[in-house]
Amino acid sequence: MDLFWKIMIAAAALVAIGWIAYGIWEWRERKLEKEQPKVRSEKYQQASNSVADYAKKLAEFKKPTYKREDAPPTDTKPPQG
Repeated sequence: MDLFWKIMIAAAALVAIGWIAYGIWEWRERKLEKEQPKVRSEKYQQASNSVADYAKKLAEFKKPTYKREDAPPTDTKPPQG
């Protein structure tokens, strides 16, 4: 076997080992990141609270009732037909 092929096999082995080590390192990083709580900025918290308050106000909102001056009387029945 030529020296060239020996070097190529050794280089391929080193690249494979490198990719395996990189995969293990990435897996560990993702695992550690999942264990930590998410960091939320103050501005995000304010916006989130504002939206929650607005949704609560909308849920409690009741349509105002009023009688219009030009509305027909309510005791009349619509025509049947």
